[in-house]
Amino acid sequence: MSANERDQFGIDPKIIRTQREKIALTEENKEALLRDLFDLIAIDTSNPPGKELQAAELVRSKMASLGANCILQKFAPQRANAICHIPFSQPEDGPCLIFNSHLDVVPSGEGAWTYPPFKPTIIGGRVYGRGACDAKGSLAAMMAAVRLALQAPQNLQGELILTAVAAEETGGLGTQFWLKSRREDLRPSMAIVGEPSGLKPVIAHKGVSRRKLSVRGRSAHSSDPSQGRNAIYPVARLAIFIEELNEKLARRTHPLLGLPLVSANVIRGGVKDNVIPDYCELHMDRRRIPGETRDQFDRELNEWVENMVAMDPSFRCQIEVIGDDKEPVVISPEEPIVRAAVEAIHEVTGQRETPQGFVAATDMSFLVHQGNIPSIILGPGNLAQTHIVDEFVEISHLEQATLIYAYLITRLLGPKRLSG
Repeated sequence: MSANERDQFGIDPKIIRTQREKIALTEENKEALLRDLFDLIAIDTSNPPGKELQAAELVRSKMASLGANCILQKFAPQRANAICHIPFSQPEDGPCLIFNSHLDVVPSGEGAWTYPPFKPTIIGGRVYGRGACDAKGSLAAMMAAVRLALQAPQNLQGELILTAVAAEETGGLGTQFWLKSRREDLRPSMAIVGEPSGLKPVIAHKGVSRRKLSVRGRSAHSSDPSQGRNAIYPVARLAIFIEELNEKLARRTHPLLGLPLVSANVIRGGVKDNVIPDYCELHMDRRRIPGETRDQFDRELNEWVENMVAMDPSFRCQIEVIGDDKEPVVISPEEPIVRAAVEAIHEVTGQRETPQGFVAATDMSFLVHQGNIPSIILGPGNLAQTHIVDEFVEISHLEQATLIYAYLITRLLGPKRLSG
């Protein structure tokens, strides 16, 4: 067979077409997909505090029943990753495809849910529940795709690794732990990060730096404020500085990611309405685009502190890092994982999507920067459906994601050397 008779990945199109015709979601597959998602949502993995161990054990058990080699990676009390290896023929010689998604979810919050957040509910073709979209829907679809790949009679080679990780919502500790513990792998590797991308291929996302600045003052009776030192006032000035900084950042832009951003999101201070507050803190979130340095936000905050000290030499504050910084990331649209994703999405949805950017930060940053693994974000649901009351994911999106993931397994781990 000549080279021009193969597709861009060196795979015989006729064989791939035949294999794809065998990949279909039966009613049994659809039921298993929803059952896995329901089981995952029903486990409260709100982060903080996390406690993903039970969910990790669930993934390990379900994948082991399919023949995967699974381990639990515990890195803190009640916190663990489920790492599942699915070797095909010639696992050491073929490529390595990594599925990555997270077990933890953000807290359900204080808003009134129409449906209980940890009791998954189907209404109008949607699954409601905390994590349905971010990102247990992606994880359930990845597990379903593994099930399809193992059921379909295909001549696959290499290895698929499903990493169901903990602590993504607070800095990506789970993925970082797995990367540090992973032995050196000289095989070509690539990864798909399951996050709600609207079933579009994402090749870039912003970085994030979160900081807490706190000020200590001196309490006094509010009838004589001069006897105290009000900790709220400097923090209020900081909030105004953050607002003005956000306006300045609008002068910069990135073609895929748009503007860098900064916001003041949590403020705490004061104990009573007639007491001068002796403590106040502000939590801030800085979204960075490629070209902005790792210490960008720290330098901006230090500039504000220097100005405050210039006005009042006695001014003191403390700046703390919240979570782990995630670096902005962008990969080439010509990477094989990107081109394969575009084709798989077109195969399932009929849409030929252009690779795009993602405004949120994900574990893709660690896979690319620390692991040297070309990675994309691709998953069911949309970002607007995450971190909200009555979070949901469309069942049709779950099913399409499952087929896309399954086609990617076929395409990237398919036969590369064909005779005749």
